[in-house]
Amino acid sequence: MTSPSDSICPSCSAPVSTDPRFSAWCPACDWNVDPLAETVATPTRRRRRWQDRRRAADRAAVERLYAEVSTAREPAHGRDRAGTAAMVIAGVVHLSTVALAAGSIWLIINGIFLARVLGVLGLVVAFSLRPRLGRFRRDEWSLGQTEAPRLYGLTDRVAAELGVGPADMIRVTPDYNATFGRVGLRRRTVLTIGLALWEVLSPQERVALLGHEFGHARNGDNRRSLWLHSASAALEQWYEVTHPSRIVSGGSDLISTLASVTAAALLFIPHMITSLVLLSLHRLTLRSGQRAEYLADDLAARVASSAATRSMLEALALHESVETLLQRQTALHQKGGFYRALNQESDVDLWQELRDYIASVPQTERLRRLRVSALRMSSIDTTHPPTHLRIAMMDTRKPREAAITMDEGDIDAISAELSAARRHAARAVLTLRH
Repeated sequence: MTSPSDSICPSCSAPVSTDPRFSAWCPACDWNVDPLAETVATPTRRRRRWQDRRRAADRAAVERLYAEVSTAREPAHGRDRAGTAAMVIAGVVHLSTVALAAGSIWLIINGIFLARVLGVLGLVVAFSLRPRLGRFRRDEWSLGQTEAPRLYGLTDRVAAELGVGPADMIRVTPDYNATFGRVGLRRRTVLTIGLALWEVLSPQERVALLGHEFGHARNGDNRRSLWLHSASAALEQWYEVTHPSRIVSGGSDLISTLASVTAAALLFIPHMITSLVLLSLHRLTLRSGQRAEYLADDLAARVASSAATRSMLEALALHESVETLLQRQTALHQKGGFYRALNQESDVDLWQELRDYIASVPQTERLRRLRVSALRMSSIDTTHPPTHLRIAMMDTRKPREAAITMDEGDIDAISAELSAARRHAARAVLTLRH
């Protein structure tokens, strides 16, 4: 294991603890806190001013929401005026799709030959814009209740504590993430657990992770509703369909070129309108979506304790370190030969090495990740608030004790149930199949 050493900050001369595995930086003056910021290409002056204004507006919106939620006695949820406006826009989108389908059918029934051709094309487009419900089906990452009864039992306890329905299916993937969603006409729930994240968390942090994901079933996040989600998907489809770059010239002659230019020009206005509506829908749902994430964190604290939720959130900030390690291990195994990547001991060693690596990350690097989260607020995943604000929100709340804990029997049984998934996920990582 590499040992940290001490040096002097070139900016403020404060002592700096360095580890050759990570970027050297100064906690006193933030020297080199975000080395990647220096590698970004310098934009033009006009674009830089626009980016600065956009960044300032995004930062102000995020901090304003944090201040509002952190001063509330309990995180509120429900539809505000922006949410209502988003629902109205979604309604217009759905009505447009229905109108397109109805008009296309009318042309097919009553139109001349050319009109009927346009009607068929319109029906094809309307069909591509239909709401996507998703399919409830098993895949290579799915675990059935007979394969993992103790894991399903734990998730059932978490769901019952929050007053929501249990997971209908659990998927275990190699990712450093976890998701919760509903699919199909019956809107059955699918919980996806990223094994890379699960493996580095403590047992109680895993309960917090489950609490956060099941919290999405009752946190009022209207982005996850079928109405809004399908409207957003339809707009994205419209955006692709109307993109002028999709026009392909049928030849190099003048007529073909003019036809392509004309078609691209005709698509430009619908494309820009779709882009503006899609951006507006995103802006209108951003606030309620991030509020819902704060509430999901609060529900996780209720289930697993404030301390476990806080440390789970701190682990999320290390995703870049995890990705770096997995990429390095994949390269080493590929370099060592394909047979090595299929070795079962390598499958087990990958997750153990990941756990050891994350446990060895010094506190200064963990702090640097949170400082970077604060600096990059405008470039985070906009579906979530910045990680450092989510952690700060935990600190503003009254500490909570765990409502659900895992005993040694639970821990060992669930670990055994995941053994096959652990080998399968490691093999997928090492052989670049995921």
